[in-house]
Amino acid sequence: MSQDCPIDHDAAERTVDRLPSPIRRGVYFSVGATSVGLGVIGILVPLWPTTCFLLLAGWCFARSSPRAERWLHENRLFGKYLRDYRERGIISSSVRHRSLAVLWICIGISAILLMNRLWAVAILLFVALAVTVHLYSLPTEARVPTSD
Repeated sequence: MSQDCPIDHDAAERTVDRLPSPIRRGVYFSVGATSVGLGVIGILVPLWPTTCFLLLAGWCFARSSPRAERWLHENRLFGKYLRDYRERGIISSSVRHRSLAVLWICIGISAILLMNRLWAVAILLFVALAVTVHLYSLPTEARVPTSD
């Protein structure tokens, strides 16, 4: 068990694996569907994680419903983004820039509304800076040189 995560994932998976197949698929599908919902919230709410929920949904759907897994990875809203991250560990520059724009606009508005609570503004700015550093730490697809 990792010290970073308090959950014993191996024990949880062993427990689910003991369930009868239809119930096991139902558990995985339910967790996957809930994760998609939480991931969609993350698209709309700054600082709410998106990718981890969508990756969890893909993992669960792979164990419960090939149809749901295919839907997730072919979805027009986040399918390409999820495939790029899963298959090549990259995000696109446009996703990075849009994410940061939404993040900093929302943080800016929140900071203005919380101006009389400097501690809250400091926390918001610290978190936004940490998210910015994280997004810039992820590799992007290398540009393909054009032949002239």
